[in-house]
Amino acid sequence: MTKVGKIRDVLTDPDRFFSELSERSVNLTIPAGIVLISALTDAVLLVMIIGTIMHRFPGDLAQSGTDTAALIIEELIIGFAFWFIVAGVFYAISVLFKGNGSFKRCLEFTGYGFIPAIVASVIGLAVIMVVLLTIEFPVESPELMTQMLMPQLEQNPLMKTLPIITNLLGLWEAYIWIFGIKHARNISTRDALITVGVPAGIAIICHLNYAYNIITI
Repeated sequence: MTKVGKIRDVLTDPDRFFSELSERSVNLTIPAGIVLISALTDAVLLVMIIGTIMHRFPGDLAQSGTDTAALIIEELIIGFAFWFIVAGVFYAISVLFKGNGSFKRCLEFTGYGFIPAIVASVIGLAVIMVVLLTIEFPVESPELMTQMLMPQLEQNPLMKTLPIITNLLGLWEAYIWIFGIKHARNISTRDALITVGVPAGIAIICHLNYAYNIITI
């Protein structure tokens, strides 16, 4: 199967994908690459946003190369730490259902679930960059900028659609993780649904509350 075919299967038929993958030895290379791309995409998003904003101000406020490198490194650390945390939470909860797969396998299969996060970051980058180009910044005062930026972002129609898209992609992540944990920990689909659904559901509810507050502004 080609790499494109594998990516298609993990997105559209994760049950079959992880069933076949569980017959092979653990390999963290591809999931680590997915997490790396996800973290780098988040870093690019952050750097582009800050760069666009700082470009409106005098040269002494411009972002240095050191600052950019620090942001990228920070996002990489956060991305990989989050991967381990998510896998750890799923591993711990699945113990309640007598899951018997290794943590390394759980980590591997969890990594594939971050593919929709890459899509979310790319969409977020496109939306935010378009919105930032339409916002007026008070170049004489960075303090005024911080006070004016968030209200303008929150009231923009495009920005109001972003949390909805993010939540839908979050559900897609959870869908992949359910079958990943099912095969990584050798538990039933029902038990995997609970294992993933409880923490993912809490996160999505919190994000939906945030999205509702944004949309109703």
